[in-house]
Amino acid sequence: MRGLITCLAFVVFFQFGAVGQSLPLNYDTLELNQEFIVEGGGDFIGSAIQRELSGKFLFGGYIDNSIKDNSYHRHSTINRIGTYGGVHFEYRNYKKKLIENKNWGYLIKAGADVFGGGVYSKDLFGLVFYGNDPYKGETIDFSGSNFSFMSYQKLGFGMIDSKSKSAISINLYNINSSLSANFKSGEITQDLNGDQLDFVLDGEVTLPTNGAFSQGVGIGLDFDFKLPVSIFKGQTSYIQLQAKNIGIGYLHEKQKVYSIDTTLTFSGFQFEQLIGTNAIFSDSLNVLDSLGINSVEKNNVVLLPGYFQVGKIVAKNTGKKLQSFYGVRIYPTLIFKPYVYAGVHYSLSKSICFGLNGGYGGFGKFRVGAYSSCNFGKYSVGVASENVLGFITKKASGQSLFIRLRCAI
Repeated sequence: MRGLITCLAFVVFFQFGAVGQSLPLNYDTLELNQEFIVEGGGDFIGSAIQRELSGKFLFGGYIDNSIKDNSYHRHSTINRIGTYGGVHFEYRNYKKKLIENKNWGYLIKAGADVFGGGVYSKDLFGLVFYGNDPYKGETIDFSGSNFSFMSYQKLGFGMIDSKSKSAISINLYNINSSLSANFKSGEITQDLNGDQLDFVLDGEVTLPTNGAFSQGVGIGLDFDFKLPVSIFKGQTSYIQLQAKNIGIGYLHEKQKVYSIDTTLTFSGFQFEQLIGTNAIFSDSLNVLDSLGINSVEKNNVVLLPGYFQVGKIVAKNTGKKLQSFYGVRIYPTLIFKPYVYAGVHYSLSKSICFGLNGGYGGFGKFRVGAYSSCNFGKYSVGVASENVLGFITKKASGQSLFIRLRCAI
């Protein structure tokens, strides 16, 4: 059982990687024939957990008490943790027109993404990292905890306007993994000796039943519209309306769904005897059916972890050296708060530019981001991070890095 709790609470740490960076890598309105784009990277962040702890899960290493304490004391009643990322390839053909006398060319895209996150209590963090001893004579409250994770590959085809670079595509998805846990209420109360335990649980846990590469299929939509607007008189700016992976999936491999709504009391058992390594429950949930915890295997319909983003973007060919950008990104999920960002972009020359921004929300709190882009004729490379402090200090909350390679003909 403890193995299950640990897995659900921190599974997001074991995946690095939908790419949704807010930092602009320039909007180019020049007419092109073809364009090849490769981009990838990842972001992991927590509202309370420091990088010195999360890095141990990602890269290995010993977790001592000081590392645990530093993160524990930053926790509030409700906390968030999450990751998103992946790698993508996109080919754009502006010359071949799909509709006669129209500016619409076509695009082909392929990629792989992961998205995971959770909302959890301070008590749940303490239970996982310190055990039950600090809570003898008290109640461990993890009510409201909510976790989800999904990984998938996508293949898409769509249309793109050769002038505005606005685009829309329909995508097919292969879902590798999908799991979730939601506890409306969850409490564990111990007496002072730790040998009487009261469990109050109301929630649902959904897990895969096998390790098949294809757990399900899905269909979704990407769109990216760029609209010229006059924010100030005589000046044209561009607003980007963007969405990725908006759709649904069907899991053709059955999932095990555990519905939990029960109150249990155990006397004469220590905590570790019930949910430890050699526990009565062990890491198998099969025995829980007899304890009023129902389970069923079924095929589920799930929402893809898509997002919406709207904001002012940077225009490349304006002649301005200094520009602003700002916006908001929303994943339609309770575990991801709206992420608001704003920053400045500076063009050092026609070939080199960079920018700096601040953002708040998402899985974390305040973050500082930065990016740089270099052009070499028809080639360009961009590097961006939404959390540069993660590369400077281990006290920061997570890390972020995205890379974009582009060839325009």
